[in-house]
Amino acid sequence: MKIVFCLHHFLPQFVAGTEIYTLRLAQQLRYREMEIAVLIPHFDCSFTDEYEWEGIRVIRYAENSIDGRKMIMGKEKPGGLTAFEDVLMVEKPDIIHFHELAPGRGFNIYHVQKAHELAISIVLTFHLPGYSCARGSLIYKNVTQCDGIIRIKRCTECVYQSKNLTGIKAKILSAAARILFNAGLNATTLNSTVGTALGFPFIINKIKKDLLKLSELAERIVVLGEWYKGILEKNGVPLAKLILIKQGLSSDIQEFSNRSKFSFPLQIVFIGRISVLKGLHLLIDAVCRLPEEKIALHIYGPETEDGYATRCKEKSKQKKNIWWGGTISSENVIATLSKYHVLCLPSTFSEMSPLVILEAFAAGIPVIASDVYGNAEQITHGKNGWLFQLNDSNDLKNKLQQLINDPGMIERSRECIKPVKTFASVAEEYEELYTEISENK
Repeated sequence: MKIVFCLHHFLPQFVAGTEIYTLRLAQQLRYREMEIAVLIPHFDCSFTDEYEWEGIRVIRYAENSIDGRKMIMGKEKPGGLTAFEDVLMVEKPDIIHFHELAPGRGFNIYHVQKAHELAISIVLTFHLPGYSCARGSLIYKNVTQCDGIIRIKRCTECVYQSKNLTGIKAKILSAAARILFNAGLNATTLNSTVGTALGFPFIINKIKKDLLKLSELAERIVVLGEWYKGILEKNGVPLAKLILIKQGLSSDIQEFSNRSKFSFPLQIVFIGRISVLKGLHLLIDAVCRLPEEKIALHIYGPETEDGYATRCKEKSKQKKNIWWGGTISSENVIATLSKYHVLCLPSTFSEMSPLVILEAFAAGIPVIASDVYGNAEQITHGKNGWLFQLNDSNDLKNKLQQLINDPGMIERSRECIKPVKTFASVAEEYEELYTEISENK
């Protein structure tokens, strides 16, 4: 069986969660004697080529389009669509598996439609919640967790808030946008920011239509969390099209269980992108308000937003108990985590299913995290970790203070950590899915 994986970037040029997931899946499926190729756009290039990475063949199709407004809004097809089709005609895969879709010149619904026209079976894996949320965060107006149901008025107002359109201005825009939408007048045809703002109900409506169209074109949509499966079902995606395949860790991981006796300071670790979405500022704020001799924070991760990282470092520079460790390789994450008492994941958005939580459990340490869908699905409060209120550094501070007051909570939590799923199990579930699709074709 031949499978082609599609995503926007791949190693070694780009290393993030989706890329690592795809690489591990490709490698595991090769062990099962499947033929695997990765297909990515060759951005800003007019030729198709290929290379090999860790035994995986990577094809880059010519994609020399310019990301214009029409293309980003889905009104214009990417120029590389023909080159994409040419690759599929040569490769003739049994299944094409899209790991990433987004507006613009990368993979989008036009590529899925083209694969369907070529009678290739389609699988989608939704790694992020942007398929049903215009902001991609599932946090309503950056304050409360959203129920995820696409509602044109509510979603439009939420997007306005993300663009700093609030108060009277937002109310006037929202009212005018609804009038135009109900009249069928799409203001996004106007090439202006005002036209975009007034046309947001059409943009939200297109998100809903595209989601349902994708569910029609695909044989299956894979989700990484039970919570997102429920949200997609609420938005009209047929349950029969949805399949849950939870995250797993590399099959050669070493799990840690032996721990030395606790002694102060309480060792907290943060591992992740230094990004406002990951909420590091909340953790630094909480730690800065606790006794230095009782708690220490070590921070690891790439600085993807220079201004944000600089502000975080400025806030922590006078604190002797906060240390920045730079980036660590994915192979060293679990061993690094095992040196600490607790991992903190203060996400400010609804993470799909954070791998670092599983890595912490494999390292034998509990997790304290913000109470958002993907975190809460893996953490049972008071058992294998603790949840604090979204965007609330005071609540996080109080939770950390409780651990300082009663360090025994940490040991009791460790005892509740269960063995983690391996990526070999993930690949086995995908193999069963591909086989079922192939046999029913």
